[in-house]
Amino acid sequence: MAKRARRGAASPSIALACALLTGCGGTGESLVSGSTFGVSARDVAAVTAVRPELVFTGPDIPGSSGPQELFTSELGGRDRLQLTHDGFPRFLPHFSPDGRRLVYGKFLSGGYGDPSAISVIVVYDLATGRETRLTSGGEETQAVWSPDGKRIAYGTISGNALWMMNADGSHRTIVRRPSGAPDDQRWDDFLWSRDNWIYFTVGQTVRGCFKVRIDRIRPSGTDRTRITDGGPSCTPPGFEQSGDADPGITPDGKTIYSSRGLPRAVPGMPTVTVRHLYRFSSEPYAPGKVETDLSRGAESDCVAGVPKVSPNGRVVALFLLCPNDLQHRGITLTDPDGKSFRFVETGFAADWNPTLP
Repeated sequence: MAKRARRGAASPSIALACALLTGCGGTGESLVSGSTFGVSARDVAAVTAVRPELVFTGPDIPGSSGPQELFTSELGGRDRLQLTHDGFPRFLPHFSPDGRRLVYGKFLSGGYGDPSAISVIVVYDLATGRETRLTSGGEETQAVWSPDGKRIAYGTISGNALWMMNADGSHRTIVRRPSGAPDDQRWDDFLWSRDNWIYFTVGQTVRGCFKVRIDRIRPSGTDRTRITDGGPSCTPPGFEQSGDADPGITPDGKTIYSSRGLPRAVPGMPTVTVRHLYRFSSEPYAPGKVETDLSRGAESDCVAGVPKVSPNGRVVALFLLCPNDLQHRGITLTDPDGKSFRFVETGFAADWNPTLP
């Protein structure tokens, strides 16, 4: 069981919000809260032409006592294939740009939310089924590919640095570290966009208010830019952090989706923080910047996290947990405006195969 977040001490990843929940149930298709799916059959067909479409972890949720093995599937939950079987938890898998490899964190001891866990970066070759360990420091996590697939950026369990290495694990170097100032305490949740920005979350305390924002930086460590301020809410004692987590981006690099924590608990789940799906531009932050809350109506009391946009930009995959439909918590699809949500299958942190049309 993962510990609750302490200010400045834990990753803002959505996984921690679900760490106290176990026993995810069922696969197959189901409407969330009676909504209808707003993505057209044509759009779905466009992203199902090549297999596998999705990679994710399952059958349990990171931070729980159960396993988090690696799975792929066709969109809609068909042709689900378990790739790993050794019982070691995996975390946040990502397809390489050519769709042939996966990179992710692997816990050799402990798991998500455990400050003493041992984690390394691993690459999985889909053709051979072979895992190759790239790091050995024991604290490496949250790896992402460069747009050309030649490099991998990653962080640490303690959130104290952004690292870079070649795709074979060679030439590991620190890109940059958080300053340690109150407004720059730790970095997590990395995203490397096609236009060559690395986005990440920043734990910050501003005028006594702790929350998490999004910044970006060039792979060279230059041109650091603030993208959000984390919203208006501070983190209540004992809650998962308010503010942004796990950013996803559209293929054109213009729009960011974020899992934004709010300072209230999911109804009936006093230890689980509500998180909404937010959308905003990737332009630098300025007061009054437009931010759109896409979790409305039936999804307003839910946990929405780890949003990832399909290669054609028409579908967003996310993790969704709603207190009125616990049977169907897991990978869910929505349209870019969040008008409707459709459950796909049990699992966590789905990533799209970037070679899909």
